[in-house]
Amino acid sequence: MANTAPVVTIGNHSLASNHWQKIQPWLTYFDADGNPAQSFQFFDSGASATSGYFWTPTNSHWDANIVINVAASDLSDVWLKSGSVSGSETMWVRAFDGTDWSNWASFTFTTIPNATPVATINDQSLHINTWSKVENWLSYSDANGDAATKYQFWDGGTSATGAYFWTPTNSHWAANTTIEVSADDLTNVWVRGGSTTGSETLWVRAFDGSDWGNWDSFALTTTNSLPVVTISDQSVHMDQWVTVNNWLTASDADGDAITTYQFWDGGTAATSAYFWTPTNSHWDANTTIEVSAADLANAWIHGGSAVGSETLWVRGFDGTAWSNWDSFTLTSTVNTAPVATINDQSLHVNQWTKPQGWLTTSDAEGDTITKYQFWDGGTGANSAYFWTADNSHWAANTTIDVSASDLANLWIQGGSTTGSETMWVRAFDGTAWSNWDSFNLTSTNTAPTATINDHTLNAAQWAQLVNWTTASDADGDAITKYQFWDGGTAANSAYFWTPTNSHWASSTAIEVSASDLASVWVQGGTAAGTETMYVRAFDGTSWSSWDSFNVTTLANHAPDASISNQTLHVNEWSQIGSLVSYSDVDGNPAAAYQFWDGGTGANSGYFWTSANSHWAAGSAIDVSAADLDDIWMRGGATTGTETMYVRAYDGIDWSAWHAFTLSTIV
Repeated sequence: MANTAPVVTIGNHSLASNHWQKIQPWLTYFDADGNPAQSFQFFDSGASATSGYFWTPTNSHWDANIVINVAASDLSDVWLKSGSVSGSETMWVRAFDGTDWSNWASFTFTTIPNATPVATINDQSLHINTWSKVENWLSYSDANGDAATKYQFWDGGTSATGAYFWTPTNSHWAANTTIEVSADDLTNVWVRGGSTTGSETLWVRAFDGSDWGNWDSFALTTTNSLPVVTISDQSVHMDQWVTVNNWLTASDADGDAITTYQFWDGGTAATSAYFWTPTNSHWDANTTIEVSAADLANAWIHGGSAVGSETLWVRGFDGTAWSNWDSFTLTSTVNTAPVATINDQSLHVNQWTKPQGWLTTSDAEGDTITKYQFWDGGTGANSAYFWTADNSHWAANTTIDVSASDLANLWIQGGSTTGSETMWVRAFDGTAWSNWDSFNLTSTNTAPTATINDHTLNAAQWAQLVNWTTASDADGDAITKYQFWDGGTAANSAYFWTPTNSHWASSTAIEVSASDLASVWVQGGTAAGTETMYVRAFDGTSWSSWDSFNVTTLANHAPDASISNQTLHVNEWSQIGSLVSYSDVDGNPAAAYQFWDGGTGANSGYFWTSANSHWAAGSAIDVSAADLDDIWMRGGATTGTETMYVRAYDGIDWSAWHAFTLSTIV
């Protein structure tokens, strides 16, 4: 079948001068057989040196009237550049489908004039020596949509103190110099305001890659707002010193720091107030007094030596300009001494407190109290005293100076014993001292209370005093020690026991630290009866009253001891401890036992202890309760029966003898 040649079409196009355009988007390719394009050919008939031309990677400027061959796969690399001047020319294109070429398709390519870019900056103002980026001010536009490629700036201000341009390559561009900056570096172009106020004209223009725009002028004004410094009318006492900086108010609309102040004293009288600085202890009137802001705290005014008023002035400098002078009236007045009072006070013994909470001050002129003096008239070694950070115990009859700012660090400690003493206080308002005000300080203590209720004990029963004793103190003081007293003089009465004395004699003061109270015991008497005992407590300062309590010893009940009838084989041994039954109504433990052998026969049973291997019949055998397991009973050498006995001792009374039968069997 015959091949159908492809068809290529392209419309007429135009570009602004010196602009580039890919050819591919403008081309349309069609093949009735569906064959893809294999290659293209282009032809430029514009022979003028300023006309448009083709560009490929193999030739950056194809001459006119030459067939340009391009593979279809390289079509995207074919560009057209418009002419450098306006005009039209005819160009051609055709395509090859691998068999046939299409017809040539012609199109008109027109270069239109380039629209110059527009760069503008409105009139601007900067504070003295302030920096700003130019890009924040600049507006750019281009009718063809071309981006700026570079800018030029011009500074028309020739004054040495005028504003200027800065770039990374030149930190201070001279006036009347063309400053060229690529668009990429625009962000690095700065303008600095002048070092003095004033206005100058600057220019800017932009380049779009083809043409420069017109120069645009703008006015740059360097500004500075005058600072404002004021002092309101003031009054001081005669001969009073004050620092000026406490009165002064300064502001600056630009936020500039005040660097210098000037003062002027209009009072010419010999008795009028005056300025003082470290360089001049008495500045004359009608003299300009200049003080750096850093030294302002060292500028003082001394009140006049007589009552009266005068006019003073102040102004400030912000590094560029002085504020207007501000006048203020200074009046020297008579000073009224302040008043300081403390009412009579009481403290617990050794209690600490701040006298600041007691102190009341007033001043008729509203002057601030600057310091205080205190005086302690109590000379006793145990009296109250003042404490400050630099002296932990101020001696009596000593003047104690305390600045008002340190008043919270002044303390008083109550005396170490009860009593009263006189102290004084006075205040200083910066000019005069108040009168001394006296106040009585009383050191107090409330004696504690210690009580023990009446108690009953069995004969010889032990009890811990800590379980009976109750103590309290209205001041909240801790009890440090106790004393006990035993009023029972009978030999068999109850008594006190401590680790240091196992039987305290009656009518003796027994002193025990509070921490050892649990180690104090009382033992009931060995005979029935009642006696009076006493207790009191000490809170570190005072003893409580003695509190009496009765200890009643109940009559003792004799214990019971028994052994049931026993049977043993001839010569058989039996341990007695496991045979004895003991009881005591009072709960007293057995202290000792006695045994008795009623069998008199030579071959009868008998008792044995480690102290005697064969106790004779008819003998009382004493054994402590602790040694009960040490007594044994042996069956007789022949069979028979005999009676034996046992009784127990509870430490006070013996039980009745209990008889039991011992039978010896084969």
